[in-house]
Formats: sequence, C-alpha cells, structure tokens
Amino acid sequence: SVRHDLGEYYTPDWLAELVLDELGYDGNPDKRLLDPACGSGTFLVMALNRVQTWYAAHRHECGFGEDALLRKILHNIIGFDLNPLAVMAARTNYLLAIRELLRHAATVELPVYLCDSIMTPSEYGDVFTGGAENARRLKTSAGDFIIPAEVTDNREHIGRYADTLEACIRDGYSPDEFIERCAAEAIPVTQGTLHRDLYGHLQQLDADNENGIWARIIKNAFAPLFIGAVDYVAGNPPWVNWEHLPNDYRDDTKPLWDKYELRPKASKARLGAVKKDISMLFTYSSVDNYLREGGRLGFVITQSIFKTVGGEGFRSFEYVADGTKWRLHPLAVHDLSDFQSFEGATNRTAVLIAGKKTVPFFYPVPYITWEKSSPGKIASELELHEVRAATTRTNLAAQPVRRESISSSWLTAPRRALSGIQKVIGASDYRAYAGCCTWLNGVYWVNVVETLSNGELLIENLYDVGKLKVKHVQAVIEPDLVYLLLRGRDVQRWRAEPSAYIVLTQDPKTRKGIPEAEMKCRLPKTYGYLKQFEGNSKKPERGTLRARSGYKQLFKPSDPFYSMTNVGPYTMAKWKVVWREQSSIFQAAFVGLNTQRVILPDHKLMLVPCTSRQEANFLLGMLNSSPSLLGIRSYVISTSTSTHVLSNVAVPRFQKNDGDHTRLAELSRRCHGMVERKEESELTEVEAEIDSMAAQIWGITAAELKAIREALDKK
Repeated sequence: SVRHDLGEYYTPDWLAELVLDELGYDGNPDKRLLDPACGSGTFLVMALNRVQTWYAAHRHECGFGEDALLRKILHNIIGFDLNPLAVMAARTNYLLAIRELLRHAATVELPVYLCDSIMTPSEYGDVFTGGAENARRLKTSAGDFIIPAEVTDNREHIGRYADTLEACIRDGYSPDEFIERCAAEAIPVTQGTLHRDLYGHLQQLDADNENGIWARIIKNAFAPLFIGAVDYVAGNPPWVNWEHLPNDYRDDTKPLWDKYELRPKASKARLGAVKKDISMLFTYSSVDNYLREGGRLGFVITQSIFKTVGGEGFRSFEYVADGTKWRLHPLAVHDLSDFQSFEGATNRTAVLIAGKKTVPFFYPVPYITWEKSSPGKIASELELHEVRAATTRTNLAAQPVRRESISSSWLTAPRRALSGIQKVIGASDYRAYAGCCTWLNGVYWVNVVETLSNGELLIENLYDVGKLKVKHVQAVIEPDLVYLLLRGRDVQRWRAEPSAYIVLTQDPKTRKGIPEAEMKCRLPKTYGYLKQFEGNSKKPERGTLRARSGYKQLFKPSDPFYSMTNVGPYTMAKWKVVWREQSSIFQAAFVGLNTQRVILPDHKLMLVPCTSRQEANFLLGMLNSSPSLLGIRSYVISTSTSTHVLSNVAVPRFQKNDGDHTRLAELSRRCHGMVERKEESELTEVEAEIDSMAAQIWGITAAELKAIREALDKK
C-alpha cells in the first residue's frame, strides 16, 4: 500500500478532537461522517464517543432506542483505508467503541473498508464487455478484476455478490452453478459472460493456492461507490510527495490531478517538476466524491500547501464536476507548524476546515497560529485542553499574496496590519538569483592552505560538507578560478563574512563550463585537481562529478565534467544584496569587494546584483525594514525564502536623485558599519529611522506602520 510503504504517522487524540470541534460535529447520530484515510481509527473512535455522549444527553427526547442508535451508527460512521493492518486495527477499535450496543444486533457488518479513497474501481469496457457502462476494472496485486457493473450499483448487491462468490469458490461450485446461485438470491446476473470470467479468475487464484480473500477485497473496493454523500469528511490523509509515490500509482492518478487542475497546465508533461503532495489530491477527491453540498471537511494537512510554489492548483479552491463548478470554502486554518504534532515526524502540520458550495467565497480566511508557551515537546498523549494550556494562539487573517492571482501563496498577518502590508506586496524592479550550485560541494569548496611565492595556491577541499562525502585532497592550483565563498551560515542581518573559497569552473559570460581544452592549456593544475573526481564517463560512481544528479539532468556527457549551474554575469557583480533561503527570520546583508576580489554566494543564498554600493544599501534597507520583514514573514515558510521575495516585495528601482532613496541608503550603510565594527548600541534607533523612511517610500501611514511593528513584536 502507498501509506504502508512510505511510513505512517497516526493522529494523536487531541488533534482529532480539534478537527471534530472545528467541524462542529456534536455526535448527532443522524449526521454522517467519513474518514477516508482512517488508519487505526482515531477519528472514528472519537466520533463514536461523541455519538454515545449525544445519545446519553438526548435519550428521552430523540424518539429512538439503542437498537436504532446502533443501526444509525453503522450507517453513518464510516472509514476507508488501503492498509490491511490499519483496517484490522480500525475495525477492532470501532468494535470496542460500540461494544455496549452489540447486544441489539445478531450480526454486525462494520463500515470500515479496505479500499482506495482516490482510485475507485474505474469504468471499463471493450468489444468483449459491451461498453464502458457494463463493467468496472479493479486493479490489485493479483491482476485486474473485471466486475460486471450491474452488481456494483449499491451496497446490498455488491455485498451479497461478494459473499456468494466466496461461498461458491469455497464449496467448489462450477461457473454455471454460481450463476444459478446468484439468480436464486435475486442478484442481477444478466451479463453472464462477465460473471463467468470473473468467477473463473477467482477459481484460478484458489487453485494456485492464493488465499481466499479476493471476494472480500472486491466487496471492500466498491465501498466508495455506494456509501452515498456524507455531512462531514474528517481525517489525516497521507502526506507523500509525488516523486515518492510508486510509479504505477503515479500513472493511474494523473487523470485525477488534471481533473481537479492541481498542477499547472504548462507542466502537465512533467508533474514531478513541481513539488506535489498526495494530500492535495486526497482533499479534492474526498470533497468531490463523498461530501454533500453544504457539508464540511476537516483535514490534518501539510501547512506548506498554503505557502509554497506548487500549491497554486490547490489554492484555487474550485473544480468542475458534471458541468457544475464547485467551490471549497476555506472556513479556517490552524497552523501547528511551530511544534511536532506527530511522534517521529518533522512535517509542518495544519488543520484545514472547508465547506462545499457552488457560490464563491471571499477572503480573508481566519488563520490561527499555535505556538508553544515554553521549550520542549507537545506530548502526543496530552488531551486537547492540555495542549491548549501549553500553547498560545494568535488570530491572523489569510489572503492571496497577490490580489490579481487568487491562487498565489497565502499572506497571513494580523487583520489590522493587512492594509499596510498590501502596500508592500507587488513585483519589484529588481530580480533575485540563486547562488552557485555545484551538486558536489566537497570538490568545489576549498580552504587556501598557503599562497606560494609564484602566486599559486595550496588548497584542500572541504571533503566532509554536504550529504555526499568525497576523498580528502590537497593540491596546488592556479589562482584564476578561486574566489571567496559565502555560505548560508556566513550571513547575518546587514553583514556577511566569507568563510571559505570556491573553484568557479563555469564561465559567467557563456554560462557554460570552461572548455576542457582551454582548462588543460591555461589551467592544467586546476584541471588535474578536478580530474581526480571525474568518475567513469559510462557508469560514474556515486560521489563523482559525472554522477551528480544535476549534471546528468542538465548537461550532455560531452560537456565539461565539472560544469556547474546558477552562474551568470550577475554572479560576478561587485555589489550584491544576499539572504538565506532557509532561515527562521529573514536577514538580508550587503556583500562588496574583498581586496578587489568578488565574493560568490553558494546555492543556499539568494543574491541581487547592484550597480553601486549606494544602490545595494538602498535595496538592503528596504528589505530589512519592518514592512518588508512582515510582508515576507507573512507568506513564506522558513525553508523556502528564495528568489520569489522580489516577485512579492515591491522595492522600487533606486533613484540617486531622490532624497528619500539616498537617505535610506545612508541609514542602511550606517547599520552595516555598526554591525561590522560591533558597535550596535544605536542600531535600534537607526533601524527605526529606516522603517519610517521605507514606509514613506511605500506610502504606508503612521498608523499602519505601528500595526506592522506590533505584529512583528508579537512573534
């Protein structure tokens, strides 16, 4: 199974209680609830407990007894999962939860099914089946089962049909005797050939010593088609990135990704080009297939869906089915990413509450952040009231970061600060680039051990950096391609200080690797150093230059084996503004010349080339101002503060004749100098001046700036 193969994290009770609370599910047994990824049954048990609590409170006025209550429960509290072990556990837990009611029924069929909530048995047809409307295909590890459509239209038919299949296989019936038995039990069998073929398939499996559960698997697999619409969908769908899904499952689900337009149209040929999480598809499929109009969905889902590139299709919150445009109304999001909600998992957790309607919805959406009140873990065994006591909650408002693009990343901030932030948001006149990418830093990143009398350098590689370790080498090379290297850890607010060197093997003008012939002739010692790490050209070993993932994806075998990427004229700019891609707090810094040598940022840093130091200081001041910081913080996640910052923070082009611009540049230069000289006593005062000047440039009022600063102070 997909979830079992990739690891599962079952929902702590307190989190399931939060979802049910936010859904408004009070346990009314006439309301239907489905968990389409039920795991061991946490949500189901919580719902069953609420039903029995509700009945205890309404026993005397509800008008029905415990026998009717049991029937309502078995009809209305439903679970699906595609992990057999999970289904067994869920059924056991379901049974235990209703054990006091079991005396009211001679037999009980628990509504927890082993099935795929997304990939339901599909319509299937050819000249032998008489058309797509006559059969459905069920894919299993034992091959495809072609099921006559006439027995799949309701729960009673498929249930009795599967039971009859199982009994006849066990008792050795012939195909014709099986057909007669079905007819005697009023099961429709007009499609005789299809029924005989299916029965023959099961007979063969039985003869091959396969276990006798296939009839029950067929029965379970069709559950999504006949349970009917529900009032609530609740659960914790699997969080699995597209590239980690089994190949067959990827292929089978592609039409559904397109049906719900969950991937950009331009990338339909390569869904994996953008990070996609199966929980996105799970959400839309569950709303479409199971939720009634006006019903509510509550899912534990990855918070990055609301903030990152790749979630645009999800954030459209609409789809078309049978000619009707449906809208998912996001009613609230609870952001729990400040702490680990699951034992052993580091995912960024959120809870989405959404409704299903045909009418549009309007932003902003309530967005509640949960933060720990003190260091330490939030134990999974805590009750919801204990988790509330151990956390603080902040009510924010969410809306698309770009008003012209309804599916753009969400901006989340206090409602009072939104008007000021909106004046910051927009496309900048500047463009950011990622720093130098090598895919094997241990070869390109070096320390200079000694500068020899002839100007050549004795270097040693940083062999133990990164995931892939390489051999430790000392070598003498020419100085021509050796530059100071700026790494993510070298950057702080206002200032950056290089800590190593990099061998730049890419020509910034051509954006290609320096030709090998040129390298051999002009820089033979550098070439000899790199040659030690080349690897076999036909079958390169892991940890060699030819085996690099990026090299194989972007270059031909005939290209220089040391080719890099993210190198262009911008890389060599004398003055730059840089920031880390991964940082809990956005921090921009100034980078200039160092003894007339250009400093090069690595791929974990974003850079903006500038034409003068004054321009760089202006840009730096705007980016480090409070309006910019809150704008950035409001829409990014800390692991993805990439080049998009200047697509969303509208820094204007520096004008040296503009007094506000030059004043801001001077204030920024002073901050850089204070940090460099470790004279930071007046820094807060100068930064406050920068805030006021940046606000003036953006047209932010004093009241709006105050709200922005208050929002930052609360973080």
